[in-house]
Amino acid sequence: SAAAFFSTRLEDHPPALIYLESRGINSATRAEFEFGYAPPGNRLLSAMGDAGYSTAEIEAAGLAVRNDSGVPYDKFRNRIIVAIKDLRGRIIAFGGRALGDAIPKYLNSPETILYNKRRQLFGLSSAKEEIVKKDFAILVEGYFDCIIPSQHGVRNIVASLGTSLTEQQVNLLGGFTRNVVVCFDPDSAGQEAAARSINMFLSQGFSVKVAQLPEGKDPD
Repeated sequence: SAAAFFSTRLEDHPPALIYLESRGINSATRAEFEFGYAPPGNRLLSAMGDAGYSTAEIEAAGLAVRNDSGVPYDKFRNRIIVAIKDLRGRIIAFGGRALGDAIPKYLNSPETILYNKRRQLFGLSSAKEEIVKKDFAILVEGYFDCIIPSQHGVRNIVASLGTSLTEQQVNLLGGFTRNVVVCFDPDSAGQEAAARSINMFLSQGFSVKVAQLPEGKDPD
């Protein structure tokens, strides 16, 4: 599978492992969130083709795209990969963080038959039991903002997958708690996103609190 390919490449690529260590990610967290590495070139296309998948199937899974000439190529290249899972913990998409200076810095799988980012919350499959136990959830913006606190014992934490919070995501969270703490970046964009999300939660009957961080700090 693509996840196994990315995982194997991670172990073979010291710069990717060094980057994760620099971000404070330990081996247990690497395994839980199924980190990997997407190498340059079209090595995933080649490996998946050798495993019997057609180019059309690889494209439909959001793992390959076509250039202006119609030639398919790997969507994720030279990126740290993290698995995006559904509520049952099944991998439905990937997020990639550029190792170099590539734009954009963060890249998600496109919408597919399995993945609709408006209907998913990153980390919920890992966090749902603790959310129910504590009867509140912490909402953050990015992968690492979710993963690092989780590694350090803040397990009732989810992220909004790089999109403005949606009604579907609020409804999804409402299946586990009606209490939420919003903890976005303290910059202006983060505060604007926090304000929008607060209104959305309040309109659906949630109790909402805001965790304000010192200037220059984020949940990570």
